[in-house]
Amino acid sequence: MSRYRDNYEQFNANQAAVFGVSVDSTWANMAFREQMKLDFPLLSDFKKDYVRKLGILDENSGMARRYTFVIDEKGILRHIDSGQAALDPASAIGACSLIKQPK
Repeated sequence: MSRYRDNYEQFNANQAAVFGVSVDSTWANMAFREQMKLDFPLLSDFKKDYVRKLGILDENSGMARRYTFVIDEKGILRHIDSGQAALDPASAIGACSLIKQPK
């Protein structure tokens, strides 16, 4: 998350909305967001409905796997990073720049 925080302005420059999703509680996410000084929302999927639908829930651990999704303004999935690649925002920033809306 810190790398996304540190590169948040690049997402803004590409007119991209950034948010995180966690299976932790709303309260845990609020504390984490404050601790990490995140400039973007961290949403809670405490019931694990969405991560299960996305197929990124590890049922054994109950945790969501790391993924980054870039979705365009029409709701079309344009880019996915998973695992270690999802920790680095560079390819997501690149994907956002390719689909950036004109002002």
